[in-house]
This record gives sequence, structure tokens and C-alpha cells, in this order.
Amino acid sequence: MPLLFSRPRSSSAGATLDFETLVPDRAPLRVREHEDTLLRVIAGEVRLVIDGVERTLATGDEAIVPAGARHRLSGVAGEARVVLGFRPS
Repeated sequence: MPLLFSRPRSSSAGATLDFETLVPDRAPLRVREHEDTLLRVIAGEVRLVIDGVERTLATGDEAIVPAGARHRLSGVAGEARVVLGFRPS
């Protein structure tokens, strides 16, 4: 399972924020029907697959997953830390 821990959610400028630590394994498929997912890698590298298109993101990189897009997020090698934000689409 890719989620090692999750801190309590907080809210900032209308977006709900969440923090995750990921490990390099097969992540579950996720879909947020009515929310865009905003993410920033704060440590390590992650593999982000959106509707079958794979990208590798490193520390400092950001991405937006549009509402309704099927996606997976996992660490590449070792642990990775990510800040996630969710906003209504």
C-alpha cells in the first residue's frame, strides 16, 4: 500500500490539503470525480500516471490531475513525500 501515513487535512484558499509518504510499489487507481488534485513533491521522486500517460516527478515538481482523470501515484526508489491539494472543479 503506497500510503504510509497521512496527517490531518487542513484548508487553504479553498483547497483541502493532505500529506502523504509514498513507497515504490503498485499504487491503487484513484479517481476524484468532482475535484482537481494538485500535488507537489517535497522529497524524493514519484511516478504519476494519468489516464495511462506516465511522468516522473522529482523534489519541487508539481502537477495537476484534472477531476475525473484516472491516476496512480507511487514512489520511484525509496520513500517520497508529497503534498496534495484538492479543489472543486
